[in-house]
Amino acid sequence: MVEIRVVGFSKKIPELSSLLSSFTLRLNAAETVTACVGELEKVSENFFEIDWYSYVSEEEEFGKVLEQKTLNFAHWSAQKHHLSITPIGNSMVLFVPLFSRTKSLGVLVMGIKNDVSEITRGVIDVESFLAFETSMVIENMKLAKELVKKNKYVAEAKYYLENVLNSLKYAVVVEDIYRNEEFSNVPYRKLITDKTSLRPQIEEMINNAFVYRKEISNEIEHDGSFYSVHVVPVELSSGLKVVASIQDITNTKELERLQKINKMKNDFVATVSHELKTPLSAILAYSETILDSVDSLDDETLKQFVGTIKNEGEHLKSIVNDMLDFSKLESDSFPMNFKRVDLIKLIKESYEGLKARAQENGIKFELSLPEHLISAYVTADSRRMRQIIDNLVVNAFKYDDNPSPEVKISLLDAGENYIVEVYDNGSSVPKEERDKVFQKFYRVETMKAKASGTGLGLALVKEIVEKHRGKIWIEGDENECGFKFSLPKKDWLTSPEP
Repeated sequence: MVEIRVVGFSKKIPELSSLLSSFTLRLNAAETVTACVGELEKVSENFFEIDWYSYVSEEEEFGKVLEQKTLNFAHWSAQKHHLSITPIGNSMVLFVPLFSRTKSLGVLVMGIKNDVSEITRGVIDVESFLAFETSMVIENMKLAKELVKKNKYVAEAKYYLENVLNSLKYAVVVEDIYRNEEFSNVPYRKLITDKTSLRPQIEEMINNAFVYRKEISNEIEHDGSFYSVHVVPVELSSGLKVVASIQDITNTKELERLQKINKMKNDFVATVSHELKTPLSAILAYSETILDSVDSLDDETLKQFVGTIKNEGEHLKSIVNDMLDFSKLESDSFPMNFKRVDLIKLIKESYEGLKARAQENGIKFELSLPEHLISAYVTADSRRMRQIIDNLVVNAFKYDDNPSPEVKISLLDAGENYIVEVYDNGSSVPKEERDKVFQKFYRVETMKAKASGTGLGLALVKEIVEKHRGKIWIEGDENECGFKFSLPKKDWLTSPEP
């Protein structure tokens, strides 16, 4: 063992490397600042004859209680980051500052009995090195505690945020640029589990948000439910993320639908009231005239009045029939007598029955049937099928606003189906309203002024067509309009389902 002797006292110092190694092991095993400072004080006893010691920092003080003068020197030493020995009263006081790269950690103050002149520069350097090593351990200890504290805050904040997001009624998911799911709340996981086929639509919106780097909002209809989906790209230090929120708005949509239906019903009541009032007023007026002047009216005038009453009565009857049919459809008690019928025969009967009305109104009325077809049998209720064709033709008569009106009934052979078209050269139904015209009570705004109606005719037609396993739609540009409906050729009433 190599011995180092400090001048002034006879204490033997072990080999320096062994001393430093042992100190480092004990220092790194320390768990508190007090323990670290204690280890520094103990190792310092190898170089100095220590009478007392004290530690001073912003957070804590322990050891001997220092006088104000000694405290002032300690603060000065901390500011200067310089080890110093100063006589104070009857003692020599050693100030060992502990500091990190950015701030002062504290000062170890020790009263020593050594003769200052005998303390070598080498001993001061070793003490400074030991203080530096102690400072590093204390700083790391403080940083570790701060990190643990911050991690605790982060964990608490994350836990709080997750609980908040899980308590929401709408679903939330966060994905990174590689489409990895970084977070999802309970409502989202439940939604995707219950509605597995909804996920591809959400993923498509997320992909678009990544590609175009912009917010995207959309409403998705899925299995009779409606969802509002909002995706937002967010640039973070860890990379680009997308946050998607999905809210079930089915109840809102249903409320909107009910409000719309309620308005339509109110409009329907007002329309029907007006429709009933008009023929009733005419019937009453002509009836009163006949009663008051029956003796003075000539046969021609009387015949004309009675004819008007008859026409208005038939109009009134058609309105009542529409309402009765509508009521039966709503209660699912609409009678149907299906059998194999010749569609060509029914179309011809409708055409012959309405020719006179077309002539009275100056309408060019045509019938177009395929030359190769002698008959076209379908499974249908013949009375209801006539009702469909008559309704569409009369509708064309009413709304054909062309100065030279034309209406044509056509039959097309379309493979497994027959297609019946009722065409007119009047203004077409706007494309955005073509699906709506088949809704109950709905009437196109631009058509209301052209002719009266209850808004039930086309709704009834659609229901009857669908009960015949057919489809109905509108074709045409802004200068023409054609209502088409298809019927299957197959005898679906007696044939087994495919």
